[in-house]
Amino acid sequence: MRKNSALVAAVVFSIIIGFSFMFIKIALTYEGQLLILAQRFTFAFLGLLLLLAIRPINLRLNRKEVMLVLVISLIYPILFFSSQILGLNQTTVTEAGIIQAIAPAITVLLARLFLKEQIQRIQGIGISLSVAGVVFLQLMNNSGGYEFHLIGNLLIILSILAMAIWQVMSRSATKTVAPIQITIYIMFSGFLFFNAMYFINGGSVNEYVDSVKEIPYLLSILFLGVLSTLGTSLLSIYAVSKLPVIQVSVFNNVTTLITILSGVLFLSESFHYYHVIGAMVIILGVILVNAKKKPDCSNAT
Repeated sequence: MRKNSALVAAVVFSIIIGFSFMFIKIALTYEGQLLILAQRFTFAFLGLLLLLAIRPINLRLNRKEVMLVLVISLIYPILFFSSQILGLNQTTVTEAGIIQAIAPAITVLLARLFLKEQIQRIQGIGISLSVAGVVFLQLMNNSGGYEFHLIGNLLIILSILAMAIWQVMSRSATKTVAPIQITIYIMFSGFLFFNAMYFINGGSVNEYVDSVKEIPYLLSILFLGVLSTLGTSLLSIYAVSKLPVIQVSVFNNVTTLITILSGVLFLSESFHYYHVIGAMVIILGVILVNAKKKPDCSNAT
């Protein structure tokens, strides 16, 4: 039963992340990155306070656990969300979604290095294919005369790396710290950091309040704060606490599909033939990364 609930958590987490790219793009048409991040974590923190009011949680951790959670907080939310929104400000949702497909490959590699989860030769080939697909997309963008989004796409890759590190570290941390405790600390860290950065960089209270009067912007921030920040943190940490990180990473395929479709269908972004080829190469790599090794019948007794 716990395994099934963890699988459901991984699916829902991936769906929400897939749509979050579109909502970030919508929010960026109204306000700047720092204000979006500050308000995103404000709403996430308010949602967390409501949760704590309904169900009080013991927040006591020992010194080692506190240090581990602080390191996780630097990677997620600070590094992850900063690089994600900066990247989306300089690339398209469609390209970001395609590049998102390399997330399982990166996660598998890190899980092998730090958690000693087994990686097969075919998975190594898959990792190489996924990276090759991303390189192909960038080369085609440049040679085809289309707008080149190198910086934006590199920032998206950085956000993917941050998420992979976060999942691997969360897997290790949940051996001694409850998923809800980790979520509370990282939400509080994000709330303090991004709000402080906004006001230090000249942000005003009036702008902070007036910006949410725009309904499309408010709906985007509510989705990003409550569902995409607080919700996905809870779901992802819970999933990796019950399942191997490599198994959870396969659900990034759902994120990739939803991100690409939302960019093309709702934001009317262009979709060229080389996007199809690059996506196919990346997804083939992802399939190989998540391929299960067949049992060796020769060893059967």
